[in-house]
Amino acid sequence: MSKPLSQEEIDALLGDADVEEQEAPTGGAGDEQDAQAEKEKQAQPYNFKRPRLFSQTQKRILNQVHESFARDLSVYLSAQLRTIVDVSLTAVDQVLYSEFVMSSAPPSALYVLREDELEYRSIFEIDPRLVVYTIEKLMGGDGQLMDKSREVSPIEQRIMSRVMKRAYRKLEESWQKAYELSVEEVAFESNAEFVQIIPAAEPALVASFDVRVYDEPSFINICYPYLMLEQMLGRSGMEQWISSSTTAVEPEVRDRYEDTLRETEVNLSAELGRTVLPMTELAQLQEGDVIPLDRETDDPIRIFVNGEQKFEAVPGRSGRQRALRITAAESPENVEFDSLTPSPDHDPEHAQDEHTDGTDGAGSAAGAAERE
Repeated sequence: MSKPLSQEEIDALLGDADVEEQEAPTGGAGDEQDAQAEKEKQAQPYNFKRPRLFSQTQKRILNQVHESFARDLSVYLSAQLRTIVDVSLTAVDQVLYSEFVMSSAPPSALYVLREDELEYRSIFEIDPRLVVYTIEKLMGGDGQLMDKSREVSPIEQRIMSRVMKRAYRKLEESWQKAYELSVEEVAFESNAEFVQIIPAAEPALVASFDVRVYDEPSFINICYPYLMLEQMLGRSGMEQWISSSTTAVEPEVRDRYEDTLRETEVNLSAELGRTVLPMTELAQLQEGDVIPLDRETDDPIRIFVNGEQKFEAVPGRSGRQRALRITAAESPENVEFDSLTPSPDHDPEHAQDEHTDGTDGAGSAAGAAERE
């Protein structure tokens, strides 16, 4: 026979059952909390007042540009100063221009740079202690970084200008694959509050460099206005940089791409000319009226592909069918729309109507459309 349970054993069993019942709902709540915590981990905070203006691809390109500049500048300074100068990129951050101004404690050495083709200016900031150290080394002294910064004198600025010009050339070479940068120094300031290249609330990009001489820390900062980089990053050179960094396309893949492109349908339209008619004349039009256009009879006809001008052609016939012979290829950047067009958007249906109704063949009224 089985041994009967004592009262203590019965109480212990009942106590374990109560504990399990109490833990069951607690465990469910714990699972919900864990799920909520996991969702919070996946969600990332976003400040709509300070949106992220640079994509991951653009940030990667900016990092590559300034890492290349850091390497080249490190080699140049080490050769000029006859000592090891380590320059490394620490961060490329998007900030407000007011934050950059507040982070620059006077006295400092701020070189204002101008790019030839852009209306915005950038700032090349260098630690004044590094400026004095560089001048001392160039003049034959032992050189030692000072404990405290002091303002750079005009004579020291003139001596340092040769080094800074070489630094600007290194910066241009680093940007060469992405943009043909050409900078020129236009001003020098020791206080960032006196340099107002953009409004304080405008975004900017700051590339920060750590400079070490004999393990003594120093710094270099380059501040670009966002609107300046927006113009630079949109150039075709940036696209070429990105495409050159990708792997080569296999021949089979290229063949599939070409086959797909050959099968792609596009809307092709020809435009004989344009004109503007008052509503009174438009209402009085009758069959047989001639509408003068803005084109001469010997002017080429514009050919549009999906609404964008791509070619120029002359009208003619191919057998019994009307035809156009392409005479030139137009670049979209060179297309100038006349004042008769309210916007550069082209209406393919309108152009197709003009081509159909405009003329019977090659020598008949390329500069006027006759309705029959």
